[in-house]
Formats: sequence, structure tokens, C-alpha cells
Amino acid sequence: MVGHLFLCFCFLSLAEAVRTAFGGKYIVVDKSNQLVELNCNASPDQLQTGIHWQLNGVPLRKNAHSDKLNLEVTDRPDAGNYSCHMNNTSALLKHYYILIDVEKQTDKILKETNGQYITCQAERFGGTFTCSWSEREKAIFSASFHRDGWNGNPKDCAITHTPDTVQATCTDQTFSPYAEELRQITITLEAATSKRYEKHTKHFYIRDILKPAAPKELTTSERSQQIQVNWQYPESWNSPHSYFPLLSHFSVNLISKNRRKNKDTSAEPVIPCSSTNHRLKPHQNISCYTERPSMAFLIAKKHISNKKEIEICVRVRELFFHSTWSEFSCKNHTKCVHTCILCMPLRSRFSQNIKSLISSNDDSCCSVIENNYCKTII
Repeated sequence: MVGHLFLCFCFLSLAEAVRTAFGGKYIVVDKSNQLVELNCNASPDQLQTGIHWQLNGVPLRKNAHSDKLNLEVTDRPDAGNYSCHMNNTSALLKHYYILIDVEKQTDKILKETNGQYITCQAERFGGTFTCSWSEREKAIFSASFHRDGWNGNPKDCAITHTPDTVQATCTDQTFSPYAEELRQITITLEAATSKRYEKHTKHFYIRDILKPAAPKELTTSERSQQIQVNWQYPESWNSPHSYFPLLSHFSVNLISKNRRKNKDTSAEPVIPCSSTNHRLKPHQNISCYTERPSMAFLIAKKHISNKKEIEICVRVRELFFHSTWSEFSCKNHTKCVHTCILCMPLRSRFSQNIKSLISSNDDSCCSVIENNYCKTII
């Protein structure tokens, strides 16, 4: 019943949830062998009739019938819901909830990943940021945050659960993205199970946890041997974009017949896209960075002999603070090769034919041209 009661108040702050569930008698024991005194506060008539103490619904044997219950809390078996009842009616007179603080223990409620218990990120300057963590055992959570120097109460964050992680979504309305960020954010996370309690804090600036969303509307067009690629800033990114510029990592991979890429281009780009005319060659992919949301590259003639599929990917990051890269937006571009025989106009149909090769991504390249005969050979 206790576990179910906790779950009912998962959207309140942890202190509010415990106070609501256990009548305000909430005790955290932060060290082993700590002495705790609990008072039933029974009346003389109730003491004469008889009282008894229970732990998680099980009657105690030691000091079980005294108005005061002295405990030595050493480990999990000593934690839980202590309640005082009448002997004759089992009516509840008082109850307390004791949790053991696991801050100094290695067996924590939260799971440590890459040396961290909490990971935070923001898709833009100001507004909303999220923090996530993984749990080693089922628990209820409460998260709140404040800016350093803030005199008001901490702001609560909304808690949501996924199959793998727990996430706190926090909205900061105290900071303007157009101003310099001078004060850090401190987020406090509390976790409680039926017997244990854990608290974590994390400090950061929004600029340190930036990870933009992936760029949108990645489009490609082809003319002759050149492919033009365009993309747009993420929908959630700040505007105007001239004031909040993003750096783009542009990469092109040739996909072989067995659907494998020739090379992984997710590593940090070191060449600016404007430094040279990029030409896609066999076994040599493209990886460069640019501040413009567009890129054009050439395809080597050797690639025109066969159909090729090209994977084009773009990811972005904040330009000045070198934020974390976004996820990639990718699009597969199929290089279609058509051989067309173009004939002279009808009035010269008996003259010598002119043959040429046309490479295009558009089947209309081999459509009938006005006053001409055109035959497509694939």
C-alpha cells in the first residue's frame, strides 16, 4: 500500500508527496547507527487501554508498547513506515516514515553513466531545458532549479518516464537569450524508494548544455555533374539566425551495393567547405564545415558509368560556444544515368545525327524535345 501511495503523488515535489502520503512525519537518516526517537503522543486513556508499534504493517517486538519508540537505524531493514496503533481497535494514532540517505553509499538509486548521474541539454538559448537520468530501482523523483543569486523559491520541473530513462523538463523565464548569461543554473534532483533517499545537484550555464535539434528540410537538386544541397535551421533554434548563427557539418558518403558506407564521416570536420571545389571520388567521401545552409559538390566522371546511391548528411552546432553537435539529418540521393540520342530538328531530320550523353536525376532529360526525336536507352 505504501508503494502505491507514493506513486500517486509522483508529480508533487518529493517533500510534498511524502508529507501528503505520510501525514508530514518524514525523516531522512543520513548515517548508519543513528538514533531516532518516535512519539506516539497517546493520551493517558489510550496508554491504559494499550498501544503497539508496527513497521510496514508488521508488529514490533522491542519497545513495542511504549509511547516513545527509540530506534537505532543501521540499514534498510530499519527503514520504512513506523505506525502507532490502539490494541483494541487497531486505530492509527501516529505514523512516521524513515528513509536512509544513500549519498555516501555505492549502491545508489540512480545509475552512473560516464561518470555522471544527470545529463542536461537545451535545444536553444533560454526557455526550456531538460535533464535525464537512469534508475537502478523504481523510485519517485522531484526536480527543481534556480539561478544563482535568485531570492525566490526554486521552480519545479515536470517529470516524465520513458522505458529507459526519467526526464525533467524545466522552463527558465528569468533569462533573456539576447543578454549575457552571468548566473549559473543549479538543478536539484531528489529520489526516494520505499526505504531509501538520494539527492543530487548539478550546476551549468545554458551555453554549456546546448545541443540544437537536427536541421530540417534537407533538399537536393542535380544538374549535369553537380549536386546542390540546401537545408534550414532547426525549428526550435533562436532567431534571428544572423544573431544566433550555427555551424554546419556537411558530409557525403557513397553507398556500395551491399549498403555499406565507404567511410564514417561522423568525426569532427577539419576542412572548411569553402576551401576547395569538392568533388566526390571513388572511396573518397566529403566531410567539411560551413556557416551557410547550402552546399554544392561535383561527381567524378567515373561515377557516371553506373547507378550510385549517395547519402548526404548535415548536422549543426552553435558557432561561438562550440556546443554539442545535433543529430544528423540525412537523405539518400540516387544518381540516375540516362543515355539519350538527340536528333536534329525535323526540317533537318536527314542530316547527320548528333549523339550526346546526358546525366541527370530527372527522367524528363530524355523526354521528347520540341521538333526533335529523342530515344532513351537505360
